[in-house]
Amino acid sequence: MCGSSFTQKYGVRLGKQRYKCWVCKRIFTGGKQSLPTALWDEYTKGKQTYVQLAEKYGCSVRTIQRRLDLHQVQKKDVKPRKVVVLMDTTYWGRSFGLMLFKDARSKENLLWYYVRSETNLLYIKGVNELRSKGFKIDAIVCDGRRGLIWIHRTKLTPLRGANLVASTGTLIYCHSGGC
Repeated sequence: MCGSSFTQKYGVRLGKQRYKCWVCKRIFTGGKQSLPTALWDEYTKGKQTYVQLAEKYGCSVRTIQRRLDLHQVQKKDVKPRKVVVLMDTTYWGRSFGLMLFKDARSKENLLWYYVRSETNLLYIKGVNELRSKGFKIDAIVCDGRRGLIWIHRTKLTPLRGANLVASTGTLIYCHSGGC
């Protein structure tokens, strides 16, 4: 095979799929086989694109997409512990966002919501949900949304020793210019 991606299925022989290259006109039997889990790891952790994986395994981009769709993502249980919570929302378009609560020490995602808009009440809901799951919150770092500090003082269930100075059990708010 010449390495071209211009190939097409060309029958089956001895139970194996055959392909024809339209550049060099050769007929060959499939490329490297990949397990959906190994492919998923290369795609997510190795940060490989569909095109890169298709070239590596000698198949089409669509085949890579189908194999990745076969992978079942296992939900990982997050164990309650002391955390410094990083919280922020990222948007794709105007009305689809992901609100994420992440542990600053372990870099582990603790909780997330798909949201249409970012509100202080959703942040408060997330912090209280983490607490109800048994997490001990040492500090919270966010992007300084207007009114969040005021709401912390009025509606958020207070943190132990919560005030706005740097110490254990403190609520810390960072603005986009830094803490």
